[in-house]
Amino acid sequence: MTAALRRIGAATGLALLAAGSALAGGAPAADDPAAPVAALYVAEQAGRPALADARLRAATLTRGLDALYGRAEAEERATGDVLIDFDAVTNSQGAEVKAYGLKVERRDPRHASVVATINPGDWRRASPRENVIRFALVVEGGRWRVDDISGVSEPTAWSLRDVLEQNLRQP
Repeated sequence: MTAALRRIGAATGLALLAAGSALAGGAPAADDPAAPVAALYVAEQAGRPALADARLRAATLTRGLDALYGRAEAEERATGDVLIDFDAVTNSQGAEVKAYGLKVERRDPRHASVVATINPGDWRRASPRENVIRFALVVEGGRWRVDDISGVSEPTAWSLRDVLEQNLRQP
């Protein structure tokens, strides 16, 4: 698939997501903290690691988290060192998302917590807890944006922001 088709696919997915939310009588996408998380999973289901797409990151992550991820990618290119060794959206190194569910657990006017539960099909997990990924969101520029992603890789809890910051600090 060409890069142009991928961009069209991502844009179409985001547009369908927004339209589907409005048609279903739900909150408009701009007011729905689950909308940016759903956009990440739409990309994953299309076979594209969501965070590898700089445009999708810019549309769904906070400026700070997007910049941190971009710095880690630049460091990888410059040094050949691996700083990002897993897909935080799937909590894996290659699992496909067969299905997912989203639940807004907590919400105030500026912060929200969205929990994704994924079905990775035949992908082996040490525990069902590894299929639960948490997204911390904040309102930035009038829209909900993902400010951190966290989960468990048995038995260790992780946070994307912490992993990136720690890997960027190492010599």
